[in-house]
Amino acid sequence: MDCRSKERRQRIVANYEVRPVAHLQLLQGQTKYSDAKKMIHDQYYVFEAKNKTTGEIQTIQCGMGAARDFLSLINHSGLPLFNPLCQQNNERRNENIEIVRRENEHEKDKWDPVAKQLYHAIMWTIVLINAKPNTTIFEIKDKVYQYRRNKPFRSNIKSVNTILKSCFRGVTLTDKINQLTTQNRFRKDVCQFDLLIKEMNNMKDKEGNSISSFF
Repeated sequence: MDCRSKERRQRIVANYEVRPVAHLQLLQGQTKYSDAKKMIHDQYYVFEAKNKTTGEIQTIQCGMGAARDFLSLINHSGLPLFNPLCQQNNERRNENIEIVRRENEHEKDKWDPVAKQLYHAIMWTIVLINAKPNTTIFEIKDKVYQYRRNKPFRSNIKSVNTILKSCFRGVTLTDKINQLTTQNRFRKDVCQFDLLIKEMNNMKDKEGNSISSFF
């Protein structure tokens, strides 16, 4: 959805119910254009926009300038940034430390360990397949985040596992992340899925057969 001017963003908010659904960091080697017709170089937001009259749902992908404007217009404090990168220089390293500090403050004593790993797996999936709002992966993300203090239902873990199997054609999420390490250095805490693998190892299909983990 075209959002390239402040006036255009004001009209969008007047005619659509706009809500942020993801705040993400670009990886090395990734490029994206915003709906404001500019190249995104660092962080970006994904918004869902539901037409107040027709109910039609559209997607807005934009850099931080347009995102801050939208957040101000809808009076939203913003979403935590999913940034799996270890920053290199001092400025970036200090920024990364600050991001982790804010995340820890936001999430301290609130997350079930399995829910935390599942949330990270979901966010990785959104980044890697460029998932769109109003799709299954976003619906599961919202549920996991809403009930983050509790261990997620096995059905949600299994659903994400199925999405991984389908999207990555039999390659695990860990393998996909490892393929990116030639250009990126990732934080270990967002790349650990041992609890999810353990959960999958205890699951059976309808015929009683073991289900392979794609985490």
